[in-house]
Amino acid sequence: MVLYHVSTTYQLLYCITHRLARHPREGAGLLLVEYIFPEARRKETVQRLLDTGWFSFVRLVPENQFKLRRGNSLTESSSPQEIEGVIRNICACVQGWLGMDVKQFSPIYIGSDQWSFGIYCLANQIPHVYIEDASGMLSQRERYMKITREISLTNYVISQYLHGAGTSEYETARLCDMRNFVPGFTDEKAVNFSIYDALKEEIPQKVPEILEFYGAKPVTVSQGRPVCMYMTQYLKSMAVKDLDVQEQITNLLVDYFAQGFQLVIKPHPKDQWLNYRRMFPEAVLLPPNINSELIPFLFDQPVQRVLTASSTSVGGMAPFAQEVFQFTTEIETRFEHLHAVYLAAVLLGEAAKAWGPLHLSLQRVNAVQLENFLRILEVPQMETGTPVLVTEGAPPEAPGSVVLWIAGERSSGKPPVLPRAGQALELRGTLLPEEGSLLTENGFLLYLTDPRPGMLSQLPPLDFVRELPFSRAKLQIQSKLLTEEEIDAKNHEEREIL
Repeated sequence: MVLYHVSTTYQLLYCITHRLARHPREGAGLLLVEYIFPEARRKETVQRLLDTGWFSFVRLVPENQFKLRRGNSLTESSSPQEIEGVIRNICACVQGWLGMDVKQFSPIYIGSDQWSFGIYCLANQIPHVYIEDASGMLSQRERYMKITREISLTNYVISQYLHGAGTSEYETARLCDMRNFVPGFTDEKAVNFSIYDALKEEIPQKVPEILEFYGAKPVTVSQGRPVCMYMTQYLKSMAVKDLDVQEQITNLLVDYFAQGFQLVIKPHPKDQWLNYRRMFPEAVLLPPNINSELIPFLFDQPVQRVLTASSTSVGGMAPFAQEVFQFTTEIETRFEHLHAVYLAAVLLGEAAKAWGPLHLSLQRVNAVQLENFLRILEVPQMETGTPVLVTEGAPPEAPGSVVLWIAGERSSGKPPVLPRAGQALELRGTLLPEEGSLLTENGFLLYLTDPRPGMLSQLPPLDFVRELPFSRAKLQIQSKLLTEEEIDAKNHEEREIL
């Protein structure tokens, strides 16, 4: 008999799919960390799982009970003796609760081994197969451990101490979706298993049964417009625990990346505070308990674009959507900088129209944010294109190539130093919030310099307003070609960089 342990809804669907695809004729047991479902739904969900016949038994691991009996909470300054004491207490709790010898199961699959059962297996050197916590997450261990630390510092400290989370010598294999690995990542124990591929290729006859268990209904969207699905996040896993910030990030991304699309909102199962119906009254709102990996089997037409701030679930949509736009976690703490990056992409787009494809090199610029805007605006790039340095730091005083300077660091306090030889183009963006907007008035300055005489004169003047309807704001954009006198004046102007 095989045994599965899971702590997230992603892992539950992963194990259901894996069990039906790879162990269809064997008995299987399932251990669920009790926090996976709200308390009011736990017993009902366990019974529904049993009624499917997929598992011989289903048990909720009483983590809250173990927490009360494991001893003092741990910190990163806890001594090895303190850590080992808590581990012993957890193992005693698990052993007393299990009432059976886990060595009778083979193989044992463990998702999220920082919880009690995983700690028990690591501490007792029990061989097992590790299951990643989201599509491709095995390749992002640092990010995963940061999320673990946010949820439980004690679990984080124990996991680091026991070398868990995809690094243990007692892991015989690591189940993962290798399609969504970070480029360049490799793991000799990695074994590829994709929910989407298994449902489509291995067990398509089981798809209706699985959809029925999840209560997933077909999704009908408006014809004639491409579909953009926005995937929300669990606030506790974000860097900023502020609902207003989460709403601002969501509105900005939809404004910039879903204009002209039929919007579909896929809430995270634990994202229960924001009112998306109020925010996006014309959007299709999916039930939060449907895993993103099931969505490809629900839509009556293809999804053109998937959009998220930094959701770990977006990888499950990669095989299905034509475009995926996701950002680094920096967006959670520096989301208003999106306006400046958008301005940079607009200016680079005009340069590409005038000069042909560009070859960009970046300095202190968030490459993911800029690349996403360049994709939206279809700015051509080639290795043999015009070399352009894009920087958020002070530009070189005598650059030998074209420089686009995002002068957006308020903290530097230094006036801009623009090269006097050649020309400089100033692009000014002014954010104008309307009544009821969560954004604040702000300004952004960018400078494009080119040592080649007359090249900047080829760029058309920019003077337009970008509407941000969901953010309830406007971004006013104006460019100006500076004379040498104006460059001299700016170089001597004593003011802070916007």
